[in-house]
Amino acid sequence: MVKIISLVNHKGGVGKTTSALNLGKALTLLGKKVLLIDIDPQANLTLCCGIEQPATSIYEVLMEDAEIPICELTDKLHLLPSDLVLASAINKLHTQIGGYFKLKKSIKTISKKYDFVLIDCPPSLDILTMNAFIASQNLLIVVQSHYLSTVGLQTILDTITEIKENLDIEINISGILLTQTAHTNISKAVIDTVKNIYQNKVFATHIRQSVKLVEASAEHKTIFEYDEKSSGAVDYMALAKELV
Repeated sequence: MVKIISLVNHKGGVGKTTSALNLGKALTLLGKKVLLIDIDPQANLTLCCGIEQPATSIYEVLMEDAEIPICELTDKLHLLPSDLVLASAINKLHTQIGGYFKLKKSIKTISKKYDFVLIDCPPSLDILTMNAFIASQNLLIVVQSHYLSTVGLQTILDTITEIKENLDIEINISGILLTQTAHTNISKAVIDTVKNIYQNKVFATHIRQSVKLVEASAEHKTIFEYDEKSSGAVDYMALAKELV
């Protein structure tokens, strides 16, 4: 049965896109078939995959009920791309009956072809993110190991509770992923704080700070293609195994 997971944080720069791409690749190396969905108007995941200005994107899927355009990155790793025009969909979706359920309806059939669907959400809690929540019902909260990120974490959890109550849907937290961890007192303090408060919701795997991850993104490659022996590759493979 397919597992659909949204990677979320309303703060940018925490590693959502990097995690979506490299976790997806790691899962394929474990034999899983994975669909990546970019529902962020900034289209960073799409760009990281080396795709610029796709002919058809998630915009047409949501707004025009278009056939889902699948970009085959490898045999087991596929992408539903995004485009900057997606930003104009936010207000339009608010005016539509069922605007919060468009993504769930669109991917209902195609998602069954995959073992995992990973949705890269915008750094906001807007209607696009709500679409991802409702389509997936499983959330992976990505948290940078900085003090301000832990402050925002409770905001996300409070919003999830509100959504569950108002829309009467079930949303499960797959886990909290700590990224950009380092051997500093602040980083260690943040890790300890998050673990103490949220306990078993926190993944045992942390993603260590690594320049190789930044370089890989700039080269439009996964960390496994760029440097399979790097700490980033080791960490994302460990996360994939933990998730499986």
